Amino acid sequence: MTNNKARAFTLIEVLAALAILAISLVVLVKSQAQSIGNVRRVSIYEKAVIVTENQLYWTYIDLAQAENWEEYRTDTFEDKGFKFTITLDQADTDKSADFDATLLKVKVVTTWKEGRGEGFFELETWYLWGKTQ
Repeated sequence: MTNNKARAFTLIEVLAALAILAISLVVLVKSQAQSIGNVRRVSIYEKAVIVTENQLYWTYIDLAQAENWEEYRTDTFEDKGFKFTITLDQADTDKSADFDATLLKVKVVTTWKEGRGEGFFELETWYLWGKTQ
């Protein structure tokens, strides 16, 4: 008499394997969803940087034609879902120059709605306003 017992998986072993597979898939899907959310946030942030730089460029054009920079000291406006606040202040310098110009500290704060909260970007730079001849 030969013993032909075939080795097979028990029901418990199959259920344990399915449980491990299900947990792995849940972790994978959650990780993928977080990655998609992060890419979306970075994309909006990148757009905010580009739009802020564009607004700064137009502010420079306005300043180049202005008779008095103080007219532009503070300006707030909205465009394409972004809110901009531009602030100009005269920089404190100990140096004197041989030309009639003012060094301005330019600060642009950009905000936008992001989910339940608000996204935020701040850019600070300098601008030499006046006659530099």
